[in-house]
Amino acid sequence: MTINPAFYKIVDGVTANDLAIEIGAKLVKGPKNNVIKDIVSFDKIASAALVFQSVSKMLLGLDVENAIIITDKTGAACVNRLNSCLMVDVPRIGFARALEYLVQRPNFDYNQLSLTPPTAIAKDAVIHPSATIMENVFIGPGTLVDSGAVLHPSVQVGKNCHIGSNSVLSHCVLGDYVEIGSGTVIGDSGFGFEMTEGGAIRMKHLGLVQIEDSTIIGSACAIDRGSLGDTRIGAHVMIDNLCHIAHNVTIGAKSIISGQCGISGSVTIGTKVSIGGQVGIAPHVNIGDGAVLTARSGVTKNIGSGEHVAGFPAISSRQFWRNQALIRRSGKT
Repeated sequence: MTINPAFYKIVDGVTANDLAIEIGAKLVKGPKNNVIKDIVSFDKIASAALVFQSVSKMLLGLDVENAIIITDKTGAACVNRLNSCLMVDVPRIGFARALEYLVQRPNFDYNQLSLTPPTAIAKDAVIHPSATIMENVFIGPGTLVDSGAVLHPSVQVGKNCHIGSNSVLSHCVLGDYVEIGSGTVIGDSGFGFEMTEGGAIRMKHLGLVQIEDSTIIGSACAIDRGSLGDTRIGAHVMIDNLCHIAHNVTIGAKSIISGQCGISGSVTIGTKVSIGGQVGIAPHVNIGDGAVLTARSGVTKNIGSGEHVAGFPAISSRQFWRNQALIRRSGKT
C-alpha cells in the first residue's frame, strides 16, 4: 500500500463507476466494478490502484490489469480494456477531485488531549505539561518534548530526540537523535494545485516526511509532506533556521543547508551537499553529491557532483566571479 493507513483512509467500496459519476468523468473502457483500494503515483501503477496520466504515450503497453486510470481523450485511446479508464478534460484536475472524494483521515477524537496510551511513550521520555500529544503517537526513550509542542495523530519519534517549543509535527516519522527547533512545522500539506476557471484546486497530499537519524533542523522551518511519495531527509543532515523544504524533496546524508533557503517540490539533493544562505532551487532539479551552492544562488537546472555554483541563474562559481570582476573594471573606465 502506498497510502499509510495510520495517517489516511480510503473510502471503502468505491468502484470505478462510482468515482466517474462523482468527478464528472466518462468511463470509456474497462470493468465498471473495479474497487479502488489504493492511490499511487503512475510509476507504481498496480491492480486496484487509482492513478492519473496526462502523457498518452506513457499509457501504451501497460503490464497491469484492473487499475483505475484517469486521463484525457488522447490518453484514453492508449489504455487497454483490462483497466478502467476514466476520461476527463484535465487529468490532474480530475485526480484532485477524486482525492477529495476518496481520502479521509482515520477517525481520531480531536476533542481530547494526551490520548496516546502510556505504552506508546517511553517511561524515560520527558513531555512538558503544556505539550499536546495526540492519539497513536509513538515517542522513544530519552526523548524530550518541550513546552507548547504539538504532535498530531500517529506521529513517530525515535529515541533521544529533542522536539523544540511550539513546534508542530504531523504526518511524519523521525529517527533517533533528531533535533527539531522551536516553531518548526513538519508534515503540513505541500503547495500543489491546478488552476481552473473557478480558481485554484488544491491537490490533497497523501505522503509523509521521513527524517533519518541524527538530523538537526533549526527554528521556524517548514517541511512539507509528499504528495503521493514522501519527503525524505537523510541522516546527519543539518538545516539552519527559516528554511522551507517543499513536498517530495529528497536530501542526502550529511548535507548542510544554511538559513532562509527555499527548496521547491521534487528536488533531489545528493550527499554532503553544502548550500549557502538564501539559496533558491527550482522544482524537479537534481543536485549531485558534494556540490556547493554559494549563498543567494538561484538554481534553475541540474548541478553535477562536486560542482561549485553562484549567481542567478546559477553558473560555475569561477565564471561568476570572473564576470563580477569584469563588471567592476568596466565601471571604472
